[in-house]
Amino acid sequence: MTETLLNFVEELGSDKNFWTGQGKGKKGGENEKIGSSNIRNMAVLANNADCYEELRLFVEYKIAKGNGWDGKFKGDRIFGHEVLRCMDKIYEMCNRNDREALRNISKFFGYLYWKVYALEKANKPRKTNN
Repeated sequence: MTETLLNFVEELGSDKNFWTGQGKGKKGGENEKIGSSNIRNMAVLANNADCYEELRLFVEYKIAKGNGWDGKFKGDRIFGHEVLRCMDKIYEMCNRNDREALRNISKFFGYLYWKVYALEKANKPRKTNN
């Protein structure tokens, strides 16, 4: 399962333009960007959810709300829909067992957090000691 989760993370992390090019538009004064802390919070939510459908509904809400979850990803795809696709596959691989699926989805978001954090740090200019 870990290998599958890491493959999903690599797939989502491979669109560097999505992760580094977000935040160009503004909505309500906030940048429309999904940052690493937003992804980390999803790992916690997955761990605390009572059932898979609860977490899935929350992701659908985040897509509708915007703030980057409705952003174009790898062309015409929507980032939030890609996350739901990964979550649905994990759920099916866990034989629709909510506890097992939520534990693995939490790991998935944890791994994705590591990836996004690394991309954010790689994109920031390094400070020099002058």
